[in-house]
Amino acid sequence: MMIQEFEELTGLHPTMMEYAVIEDLYYDFNGDKREFCKTFTAAKDALLNVARMVASETKADLDKTQETAAQEKADLEAKIKRLEAQLEREQEWKPWTNKDAVKQEDYDHLRRCGHEMTDDEAKDWIASEWGFDPSKIRICRKMKTFERNRHSQLRQVGEIDRAPYYDATDWYYVFFQVCGMEYEAYNGSLNQL
Repeated sequence: MMIQEFEELTGLHPTMMEYAVIEDLYYDFNGDKREFCKTFTAAKDALLNVARMVASETKADLDKTQETAAQEKADLEAKIKRLEAQLEREQEWKPWTNKDAVKQEDYDHLRRCGHEMTDDEAKDWIASEWGFDPSKIRICRKMKTFERNRHSQLRQVGEIDRAPYYDATDWYYVFFQVCGMEYEAYNGSLNQL
């Protein structure tokens, strides 16, 4: 029997939890829905009290289950944080620098003295100086920074500014990509990273 049918036949409007209990009583009743509703209406006060009491206990059990689940979730999240911190310590992450890359101090010195190139200026200069196809050059203004653990695994931890700078034919810096390969052009040398 649907809740709407029950409401029409009895004139009562139970909550969903109360109706769940009423529905269980209906399934245990020997007779059709009209007889059940007539019997239920005759003893409605007592039966509604039973339905409300069972629904209340069910709601209390549900609330307790939800509280327990929330506590278990909080406990698991705390355990995950502890394990992540323990793993972090065990792996011994330390800053890592590509030995082939230009040192940050050298880049900072040029940045203070030289002038910043636009991407188009840098592309044209790289194409004329090193012979790359200008349409395939992508100027990179940021370089990823990494940490390395004791297992030689790398992870990205940030980025540093590496905009292109030029001061003279033998004093310049451009970080760029061609066909997915990264290069640094620096003071007369070209290094693939």
